Amino acid sequence: MALMSTCCCCLSTKTGTIVTGLVSLLAAFCFSVGFCFALINVSDIKQELDTLYSNHESAKILNMTENRLQLVESVVEIEFVVQNIRVIFIVCLVYYAIYTFASLFMTYGACTGLRCLLLPWIALELVPLALQLTVTVVLFMYGRDDPTLSKGGVYIISGLLSIISFVIHVYWWLCPVAEYQTLGEETPVETLVPPSHPMYPTLLMKY
Repeated sequence: MALMSTCCCCLSTKTGTIVTGLVSLLAAFCFSVGFCFALINVSDIKQELDTLYSNHESAKILNMTENRLQLVESVVEIEFVVQNIRVIFIVCLVYYAIYTFASLFMTYGACTGLRCLLLPWIALELVPLALQLTVTVVLFMYGRDDPTLSKGGVYIISGLLSIISFVIHVYWWLCPVAEYQTLGEETPVETLVPPSHPMYPTLLMKY
């Protein structure tokens, strides 16, 4: 049985999957183009990030500013990210290039009823879902100790917004999953022995 029969209470899962595929296709294409330009200018970007990080560290040592990068540094070393920014851009570009084709396949698969074409997008979408969940957990675990997010309970508001966004994202992902299940239920199963054959089981002929 499919997880849901309608999308957004008014659309069929097929229509919802097509819309999801088109939106994903547009977003993935834009991200791919963006990372292409980022790789072209990666030297300038690396130099700018390195300068900003050095200035921040110097100001922090002189007590001229707060450690506004504490939340990020609690999870990943910023200097490592800056030094490997080219590799990060390449990995992101490859991912979104594959994601672009997966979105295209899902849109075509939803239109034609080819359920196997929905699988690449369903699998790839688990990556941003996992990242979004990680961000939510990090906000609640380290946000209270961050000098910026701890003021006025900003980390709580940010965490709640992140939870809402994650729930919407899961719903966005479940629509193609439901369509994949629906297409599987609608696929006719051919028997190895035709009903007209004398060896066809009498019991199965009732169904």
